[in-house]
Amino acid sequence: MSRKQTATVILVDDDPLVREVGVRLLGEAGYSVQPFESGQAALDLLRSGAEVDMVLSDIKMPGMSGIQLLEEIRAFDQQTPVILMTGYAEVEMAVAAIQKGVFDFILKPYNPPQLLHSVEKAIDMRRLRQIEQNYQAELEARVEQATQELQATHEKMLQGEKMASIGQLAAGVAHEINNPVGFIASNLSTLSNYVERLVAYIAAQEQALTACCPDQTRETLDQERRRLKLDHIREDIRPLLAESIEGTDRIKKLVLSLKTFSRVDDAEFIPADINAGLESTINICWNEIKYVATLNREFGELPMARVYPQQLNQVFMNLLVNAAHAIEGQGEITVKTWHDDGAIFVSIADTGCGIPESIRDKIFDPFFTTKESGKGTGLGLSIACDIVRKHRGEISLESSPGKGTTFVVRLPLHQG
Repeated sequence: MSRKQTATVILVDDDPLVREVGVRLLGEAGYSVQPFESGQAALDLLRSGAEVDMVLSDIKMPGMSGIQLLEEIRAFDQQTPVILMTGYAEVEMAVAAIQKGVFDFILKPYNPPQLLHSVEKAIDMRRLRQIEQNYQAELEARVEQATQELQATHEKMLQGEKMASIGQLAAGVAHEINNPVGFIASNLSTLSNYVERLVAYIAAQEQALTACCPDQTRETLDQERRRLKLDHIREDIRPLLAESIEGTDRIKKLVLSLKTFSRVDDAEFIPADINAGLESTINICWNEIKYVATLNREFGELPMARVYPQQLNQVFMNLLVNAAHAIEGQGEITVKTWHDDGAIFVSIADTGCGIPESIRDKIFDPFFTTKESGKGTGLGLSIACDIVRKHRGEISLESSPGKGTTFVVRLPLHQG
């Protein structure tokens, strides 16, 4: 009997047609499928102790949503993988689901090969977890170190999957925002020109009326102008339009940064501008930074470098967020780049609490964290270090407790 024939998949969707297509597709691939039209019915089966390998659920459903179903499952079952299907590219919804332990996302209408590939990965991961549990139960004393390394690799793989899912959804959101923002920006520019013409025409009318109207008529018009606050409107309308145009420019800049940051198709080394990658990452992290630190940019002129841009952006994001978290009250973060001796250097320095010398050798170890429980996995710097090494580079730090920390990333231009 094949691996697929022994795997049981719960399919939850309130749309009968989606259920029918899903049952047929997964059944033809050799899976045993149990369809449900509601999350509650699926949850009742899981709570009964039935053997289930994974759950595939729609997000938008009446009654219990897919995210609520995920949360209920995770309350008593941390192992069964859950894949959520959605027709809406909503980053906040994706982040909420990831925090609750979702395995993967699939955009609807789904692509059959993509669906089968994702289901197979989830079941493989489920089996790997079961093997890992049995192995730990039998040989825990002798293989503790080996198990820890396996767990680290496993968690990093999941982290990569989650980042790819977020990137895909973020890119979809950026694409959807881009067109309406373009319409708004164009219309505001046209409206600004129209307003200037109207203001000029009103001024000419007032001059003509002043010259030819009787005093009583002028007084009546003046009273009406004051009642309608036309003088205030004429003074306020230009800055209002200017602020609106500036706002659309900021949105366009953020959308561009989001699209740059969330590129998930950079599977090969490609020429990239490291300064541009840093700038897009800063824009993405800005809410973490702006309330606690003044950001200083000291970007040098850099040659193009062949890198994995999206992965390097992940490194920069981790270092920037860590720098912000290290600052209590108000401080400074300085991002500096330069080119020297056949390599590109990126330093990110903060004026935060610093890192005690006693733990500096541990901060790149998987699962080591100084953050409170629930606020850090201890994988951020470990993953960042692995990505830099993948580029045949180095990451180092200098720190003074109470004064701050500086991380320096060295990326060789010629990678053999």
